[in-house]
Amino acid sequence: MKIFPQSSHNCFAAIESKDRSTMKQNEIQRRFLSLHSDLDRYASGGQPTERELEDAPIAELWRPSAYPGTEDPCIFARSIFSHPRLGNAPDYISSPVYYVDLVNGWIRTQGQLIRLGRRDPAYATLPIRVMEYSDIDRKADLTGYRQPPSELEPRMPMGEDSRWHSLWDWFAENTWNAHDAILVYIARRWSQDISTVYVNTDSWIKSKLRQLERQHADPDDYNAGSNFN
Repeated sequence: MKIFPQSSHNCFAAIESKDRSTMKQNEIQRRFLSLHSDLDRYASGGQPTERELEDAPIAELWRPSAYPGTEDPCIFARSIFSHPRLGNAPDYISSPVYYVDLVNGWIRTQGQLIRLGRRDPAYATLPIRVMEYSDIDRKADLTGYRQPPSELEPRMPMGEDSRWHSLWDWFAENTWNAHDAILVYIARRWSQDISTVYVNTDSWIKSKLRQLERQHADPDDYNAGSNFN
């Protein structure tokens, strides 16, 4: 039986598609790293630099709103000026809002810093909300977290269910950090804080990392204990 190789055109197309996907993931990762770096600065009393404010787009006749299809807080502006992608454009909807400084006239959305121009007077009393945000949400962002398929959900404690290893492999393939993605998964599934999850998974995580270092784990490593079941 003859096996015909894939055409060079199709091969190059597949490579280019993978490269584009990798570039998009890298862009998303940089976006979240930048967001959380800024949020840390603001939480400690810092402000955007003069250069950052000069480069930020300006929202005119803006009002608080909700991002389409969600309840995430955002702003709607009748016009946006000097946007890095849109330029000057009407009917602007921001990405979700994470920080607001109405005194100094700016907000930090998921994507960027935005200066606030005139507020739409018809919505002068409408409060502006920000994202409700936990340590788990933060780690999920910085991990590129995605919810795994339901068939990978373990039914037994770590060390007693091989699906924990399948789950790790899935996170390694579909997120930026399998270790942190496992922590987010557990924290959300069992409504635990991240610190508690760190403690309760320490034994299994260490054995898993040793396994990866050796490429092949000893059978005993699969018996590491955990409180999660």
